[in-house]
Amino acid sequence: MFTLRPSLPDTRRLARIASLGLAFGLAASPVVVLPGTASAAQVELAVTGLSVGSRGDAVVALQRALIARGVDVVGGADGAFGPMTLAALHAFQVSVGLPQTSSVDDGTATALGLVESPLIGLARGNRGDTVAQLQRLLITLGQEPAGGADGIFGPGTEAALRNVQSAFGLSATGVVDADTAARLLTGNGTAAPAAPEAPAESPAPEAEPAAAPAASDSPLVGLKYGDWGRNVTTLQEQLIASGRELRGGADGLFGLVTMNAIKDFQTAKGLEVTGRVNEATAQALASTAADKSAAAASNPYSQLVGLRPGALGGAVEALQQRLLDLGVQVRGGVDGIFGPATANSLKAFQTQRGLNADGVVDAATAAALNAAPAAAAPTTDESPAVEVVADGRVGFAVYGEKGQRVTELQTALVAAGVTLRGGVDGDFGAATASAVMSFQRSAGLGVTGVVNQATADALGIGAQPIPVDSPVAVASIDVFPVQGRCGYADTWHAPRSGGRVHLGVDIIAARGNLVYAAVEGTITKVYYDRPGSLSGNGIRLTADDGTYFFYAHFDTIAEGISEGARVKAGQVVGTIGATGNTSTPHLHFEIHPNGGTAVNPYPVVKAVDACEITEPPAVG
Repeated sequence: MFTLRPSLPDTRRLARIASLGLAFGLAASPVVVLPGTASAAQVELAVTGLSVGSRGDAVVALQRALIARGVDVVGGADGAFGPMTLAALHAFQVSVGLPQTSSVDDGTATALGLVESPLIGLARGNRGDTVAQLQRLLITLGQEPAGGADGIFGPGTEAALRNVQSAFGLSATGVVDADTAARLLTGNGTAAPAAPEAPAESPAPEAEPAAAPAASDSPLVGLKYGDWGRNVTTLQEQLIASGRELRGGADGLFGLVTMNAIKDFQTAKGLEVTGRVNEATAQALASTAADKSAAAASNPYSQLVGLRPGALGGAVEALQQRLLDLGVQVRGGVDGIFGPATANSLKAFQTQRGLNADGVVDAATAAALNAAPAAAAPTTDESPAVEVVADGRVGFAVYGEKGQRVTELQTALVAAGVTLRGGVDGDFGAATASAVMSFQRSAGLGVTGVVNQATADALGIGAQPIPVDSPVAVASIDVFPVQGRCGYADTWHAPRSGGRVHLGVDIIAARGNLVYAAVEGTITKVYYDRPGSLSGNGIRLTADDGTYFFYAHFDTIAEGISEGARVKAGQVVGTIGATGNTSTPHLHFEIHPNGGTAVNPYPVVKAVDACEITEPPAVG
């Protein structure tokens, strides 16, 4: 199979809209005109709404546009919208910062040049219905021009547009270009309803002076998309306390995640769904906090429920301090960053208290945080010697470990009737991992090869202190590994073909974007694409402490990158591609602390997220 790259028709754009207007009561089905039919007649093609199963010339136009933007479509422009076309569509949407959709929406069609939005070209001085549409979109995103949607593109509309462009990471020109139009049409995830128009023969009544808004004691009133600062952090903390999940945590930036969380809160409370904080929303948030105050009085840690890796701010600091108070080491101390170190410490605490060790603060964990520290078992001269442990944590044997914990695991596997190649040798290698997977499969558990609480319970083994030489460690990186613009999500242990699970994070970006060395180290292996290869082109980068980072699916490997080569953090090691077992350009990135089993890299890369940065980092 190969990828076709047909050229686009020789026009300024592949398609022209047949009926202007993409939303707010105008044309509901934008179309493009594709020239070159056998009859020489122009064929109108419905573009928006194309999805898996669609076929025909409209799909050809879509596939050609994707290819022209540097996105591979496996099978080429064959006119059949299948899974590969959907994967290419998602790759394009991520690369330009649009939300992933299951079908072609107006914003994506505009960004691809398949539909020419009437918004494009609007600038200060324009007037009319199209300007009013623009203003309504700006209002939906929390940027209301003075005068509202009056159809007059004045200084207020220009300022609001610049704010939105800046928030989207675009050049703040104050003029609507194709990228801005695409973001506006999808920026809030849904199309705003059209404002009803007054009958043409009825002159609009003179507006009465607006009543002054009631004074509010809440500093949150008025917060909207694009705002930032301590008040936004407070808002986000209240949303988290109300049970809303904010990916990225309370970071003080009012983006789409925060806006959607507010909409969800407003919907649940029966309020007007605006995505902005008005008086009613602020009062409801305060009331929710008051409802929790009684529980918080007896357990102040109940307000931490919902904290998870990626969160930032004072709530994280409170969690870290409490863990330290309870004798659990938190590497890095109280820094307000819920990264892998805090997650590992929280998991250790949960394991000690017999809780679900998932690294997320739930109600049971909050209750345990408020309980008195567990009494230490008395020691006497007759007490058996205990092995020296790394930091007081307990857990189960992990890949690469040797010693008593492994011996106990292997003994339990043999007792359960699992064949263990090499026998009980106290060495957790490939044979032991395979035996663990066999047991998990027979017991109906998740087949990962990693001993978690459920596997340990089924085997009848308990958690033991982590030895000093355990490969369990906290990993970190100095440089985000991919040149922006890009996107990624937490897909740790997501199912893969052949019973595998995902052991990395997939950072999706356009083909050709640069890939950087995340740390200073040595290239210890280079992978080359070949038939049947899963990784395609890639590398293994090993840091001085033995931690290695696995990169896969490169398009090209940088010059000078070979086994034994020394690289510095930020140095270019390759480019984004789709080699190996994938059709979507991205980087598959794994982290193996101290050369052992992989750990979830999502919170590690999230801590240094640079998906909006296109300039290469400085190399020391």
